Amino acid sequence: MNAIRSLTALGQSIWCDYLSRELLDSGELGRWIAAGDITGITSNPAIFQSAMLRGTAYAGALGHLVARGMSASEVYEALAVQDIRGAADALTPVHEATGGRDGHVSLEVAPGLAYNEADTVSEARRLWHAVNRANLLIKVPATAPGVRALETLIAEGISVNATLIFSVARYVEIARAYARGLRRWREAGGQVGSVASVASFFVSRIDTAVDSRLPATSPLRGQAAIANAKRAFRAYQQLLDAADWRELAAAGAQPQRLLWASTSTKNPAYRDVLYVEELVGPGTVNTVPVDTLAAFKDHGRAEQTLQRGLAEADQVVSELAAAGIDLEAVCAELERQGVEAFSKAFTGLLSGVGDACRAHAGAAAAASPASTVHAAAVSEELQRTIARLQEDAAVQRLWNRDTSLWGGDPQARQAIGERLGWLSAVADMRARVPEIETFAAEARQAGFRSALLLGMGGSSLCTEVIRSVFGVRDGFLDVRILDSTSPEAVATALAGWQERSTLFLVASKSGTTTEVDAFYRYFRGRVSAGASFVAITDPGTPLARLAAEEGFRKTFLNAPDIGGRFSALSYFGLVPAALLGVDLPSYLARAEAMAAACSPWRAGEENPGLVLGALLGAAAAAGRDKLALVFDSRIRALGAWVEQLVAESTGKMGKGILPLVDESPAALARPRADELAVVLTIGEESAALAGSRLAAMAETGLPVLHVALREPADVGAELFRWEVATAMAGAALGINPFDEPNVKESKVLTAEFLSRHAAAGGFGSEHVQAESEELRVVGTGAAGDGGGEVTGLLRAHVASAGPGDYIALLAYLPPTPEIARGLHGLAARLASETGVAVTYGFGPRFLHSTGQLHKGGPNTGVFLQLTCDEQRDVPIPGLLYGFSVLKQAQALGDFSALERRGRRLLRCHLKGSNLARGLERLARVLL
Repeated sequence: MNAIRSLTALGQSIWCDYLSRELLDSGELGRWIAAGDITGITSNPAIFQSAMLRGTAYAGALGHLVARGMSASEVYEALAVQDIRGAADALTPVHEATGGRDGHVSLEVAPGLAYNEADTVSEARRLWHAVNRANLLIKVPATAPGVRALETLIAEGISVNATLIFSVARYVEIARAYARGLRRWREAGGQVGSVASVASFFVSRIDTAVDSRLPATSPLRGQAAIANAKRAFRAYQQLLDAADWRELAAAGAQPQRLLWASTSTKNPAYRDVLYVEELVGPGTVNTVPVDTLAAFKDHGRAEQTLQRGLAEADQVVSELAAAGIDLEAVCAELERQGVEAFSKAFTGLLSGVGDACRAHAGAAAAASPASTVHAAAVSEELQRTIARLQEDAAVQRLWNRDTSLWGGDPQARQAIGERLGWLSAVADMRARVPEIETFAAEARQAGFRSALLLGMGGSSLCTEVIRSVFGVRDGFLDVRILDSTSPEAVATALAGWQERSTLFLVASKSGTTTEVDAFYRYFRGRVSAGASFVAITDPGTPLARLAAEEGFRKTFLNAPDIGGRFSALSYFGLVPAALLGVDLPSYLARAEAMAAACSPWRAGEENPGLVLGALLGAAAAAGRDKLALVFDSRIRALGAWVEQLVAESTGKMGKGILPLVDESPAALARPRADELAVVLTIGEESAALAGSRLAAMAETGLPVLHVALREPADVGAELFRWEVATAMAGAALGINPFDEPNVKESKVLTAEFLSRHAAAGGFGSEHVQAESEELRVVGTGAAGDGGGEVTGLLRAHVASAGPGDYIALLAYLPPTPEIARGLHGLAARLASETGVAVTYGFGPRFLHSTGQLHKGGPNTGVFLQLTCDEQRDVPIPGLLYGFSVLKQAQALGDFSALERRGRRLLRCHLKGSNLARGLERLARVLL
């Protein structure tokens, strides 16, 4: 029998006074437990300081936590809780086999709380629930307030390790507090056997303190600690023999075991296992450092020592008193020093963790896409905005989810709090990658060769970006997006594909999106197998229920606290990306690096999200509220995603930033005074080419931010940068970037028009102001002097746009490439001729994007809605109308909402079937 087993046979347990990630990951802890070398673990701030700040074992985990925007204390706690849980799980078999006597692991409350009873109790409760393991012991310093805290915690069923006990008198106080707590727990209906406790009695430090007060030749040197411990053991036995304890024991209570702590030998003149060999007794625990454990296994002697020499122990204390050494006073001083030392270690630990977090954030920033600002025209406003956001601790408050950053009443703040899940989405989704990749592999194995995403706005725009930037990896599924109710778009969505090998992704956060419901009805009517459909939605939505009822292949339930336009790095963006064959770990790693770079560990101009957000806010405040997006062709699709994020987030309360998607450098050669630009390049060659253009732009006075992506995976980083920037811009502008208060208006009016159509068989008459062979003008334009003639009305309408205004082409037309080119050309020519910003978008898609800004933003828009004669209709199964009627109702609802807002508005209906020619005719009329 080895020495450790001999101790066990004598009734003593050996625990290890050390814990680290390396000990867990290497399997060493598991081997010790399996060999019976240890039956428990203790830790303290000094131990964690030693473990966490050496080597690289914590580097990966620390990086993930920095990317969550955590403070040093939060990072420490998260790392410690992970370690404690790991150790607790490893020790669970021991805990169960010994009926809860052994198998414990200890985690200490912050030592700085040692003299604050209420805060100690609060912290202990929080840690107890955070770890959530039955074999956890919360370490509480045994100060006078700590004694009272222990009683309270035991009375609540929380197991406690009372630490930093030096005197016998304080030990007795702790033991009695434990008994009182158990009685209260029992009276409250608790099971006393479910609560455990140890009293950690510190040993070697007493010899160190007493020896320093004795002459070098004194025979009392090295005697005080063992004598003090033996007197404590005698008190322990007396307490267990008392009638009140026997009553608790009869009810199943576990004794509070004496645990010998600080048992490494400090004086090299003493035997290295002195404080193990001399403290062997039944019902006790000795927690030993790793070196002491190895030494005792090698040459330790196991025999009962605590129960002998008690008279000699009393004699030692008497002789110390005669020598002028008050052992109680020494113990009181050691308690004070112990709290101070642990507090100092904890402060050093947090400081070291903070340094590591700062270093990681710096490295993450260096690894993220570089950005350069040329903003002389708004430099003073930009610096003031950055300074104000820093003064307001905006970045820290964002990551702390402090909803007061954006103002608003309590109800609004609560709603904001329910929209901030995107901050942790990257870290959360890392754990979901195996699930997503397994799904994608199974879809390929099931014979699917393509996928059609049925979604609108935030549910679809990111997939468009990923498809454009990454393409389709060999052997993976091609993915298309259907986000138009145009009958032509619906009918041709599967062009060239086979229905039986197409997977349909039904994506809707709310599960009630009108367009998505119609898309699903249509394709479900054509494809009978529920296994051809996949849902991506929030928990508990009608879509989630439908997926279960209809036997969908898979349902991905997204975190409900992620808003649609902030969902790119959640299931909504990652599931289609996996089907396309995107390397999700690499993609998310770039996003996580940007999250770290945007964390509170990067201040001011070092924080890329803060800088971009401050630039957007400062420019808008200076009247530059048109955001020109000049993106490389490979990443041009990212512009539509940015458009939705920025416009829908900022366009409210009469404020807003209007993105201009797909702007060309040539268009910025003569920039307007209401404009700023963001130039996005990918690859070294593209970045170098942009350099000369940026210099030219800067010379014109146009504020420009240049971001240089190195490769496609950097798109993940860019998505997160823009999300943080949008939150910062909202703070700078004094608006809530997480709601969309005016989007519902068009939806409600659309429903009213559909009801009217169902009741009357049509939408009723409309106010035609002018009509020609090819065009029909409807509505209340900005000018009444067009003479009732098409050309005059349309030209007067666009001419009403003055400096600072913009023209919006709202195209309820089939979203074909030919029509898109026609709209782009028309917008470019209008911008050149009028000198104002011109934007365009396909309806109803833009209703989920710029539609909020059109209605809630500043009244600076001149709107020209474009409609057409549908060449065919596509029925929607289960509904009384088809897609043609739905699209018309959406156009009418949007028009009515804008009209009610007093916007300058006309509808131009393109007659005939040749819409490209109709756009050309419109261009000639306007220009």
